[in-house]
Amino acid sequence: MLLIVLMVEKMTDDELKDLVASLAVSQKKTDTQIKETCKQIKKLGNKIGGLGIKFGSYTEGLALPSMQSILQDRFNMETIIPSVRVKRNGKEIDVLAFANGTIN
Repeated sequence: MLLIVLMVEKMTDDELKDLVASLAVSQKKTDTQIKETCKQIKKLGNKIGGLGIKFGSYTEGLALPSMQSILQDRFNMETIIPSVRVKRNGKEIDVLAFANGTIN
C-alpha cells in the first residue's frame, strides 16, 4: 500500500479532484503491470517445470543401459520395461523388470 502525504496550505476542490483522478489512473496502470508480471511468472514456472521433467528423463535414459545389465546379469530378469510410471507405497517406480521362470 502506498501512502502519500501532501503538505499543502490550500488546495482547491478542482485541484484535489485532478489529483485523485491522476492517482486512479496510476493505480490502474500498476494493476495492469502486476497482472502481466504474474502471467510472465506463471509462464516461467511452467518452463522451469518442463525443464525439470526433461532433465529427469535424460538422466533416467543415461542410467538405463547400466540398469538393464545389472537386472539381466545379476538378477536374471528376462523382461525389462523402461518408462513405466507406477506408484507403490508412495514411491515411484521408473523401470519394471520381471522373470517368468524358476527365479525366486
